[in-house]
Amino acid sequence: MKITVKRFLKEPLIYFLLIGGGFFIAFDYYGPSFVDEQQTIVVDRTSLLRFMQQKTKAVDQAKLIRSFDGLSIDKRQTLIDAYVREQALYRESKALGLDKGDPIIKARAIQNLEFITQDYSEAVTRVTDKQLESYFAENKESYYVEPFVTFTHVFFDRGSNGNDSAKNLAEKKLTELNNNKVSFSEGIGHGNRFPYHVNYVERTPDFVASHFGKSMADKVFALPFSNTSTDTQTWQGPFESPYGYHLVMLSRREEGRTPALVDVAGQVFQDAQREQIRENLEKTYQGIIDTYSVIIEDING
Repeated sequence: MKITVKRFLKEPLIYFLLIGGGFFIAFDYYGPSFVDEQQTIVVDRTSLLRFMQQKTKAVDQAKLIRSFDGLSIDKRQTLIDAYVREQALYRESKALGLDKGDPIIKARAIQNLEFITQDYSEAVTRVTDKQLESYFAENKESYYVEPFVTFTHVFFDRGSNGNDSAKNLAEKKLTELNNNKVSFSEGIGHGNRFPYHVNYVERTPDFVASHFGKSMADKVFALPFSNTSTDTQTWQGPFESPYGYHLVMLSRREEGRTPALVDVAGQVFQDAQREQIRENLEKTYQGIIDTYSVIIEDING
């Protein structure tokens, strides 16, 4: 497909990529001096109220004003920063012609600018091995692998049998299951119907506790286990839950661990890249905002 120079130069994306690259270079080397003092954003009470109304979709004007006047200093500053950001990005998007022909002009123009900036940031982002190692070291807790268990259980319902009877039935069944070497898959043919599942595969403590209560979950995760064939063929219990009594055959248990970087390198790379893109975007947006002078007028009622 042949693209002429004239057509190439008409593409807004080309201009933005050049401008975006310029922003990165200019703000790295020139900082605050890269400011056009003729560009001014005025922040006043009316503008902030209108901006807040657009964001909250509030229809009760009196309630909106009360909410605005009740904002803390930090929340009011956050609102001002968001307003200034929107104004700066909208003006830049207009300068690039991204608002033309769009019925929802301001919101869509800003969105267009953000999409293009995102594409640019992704194109220039490079995560080095050193950055990858540094990111992993700072965020190891995010990759922690929770302990988990795989087990099946035979249930005896307290509601239909009564507490003492349910416990006695469980104790008798425990002997029967082990004497007859009832397997993991055969356990489903014994006991009463449980409200949730029969088999639990690679489930975390929180998940098990949500079905059996924390007390029983703690006992299941504390069972002696070495992943040997003998361990995985033994029924244990009874364990009490809010529903009744359970006999458990544990077939797998893994301790919680923090993996080595090599084990989660792909995920860490994506997360580090995403973080770097976010930082680049914020730097670019802040660079755009810094080209404007912001005047804050009296915003109190």
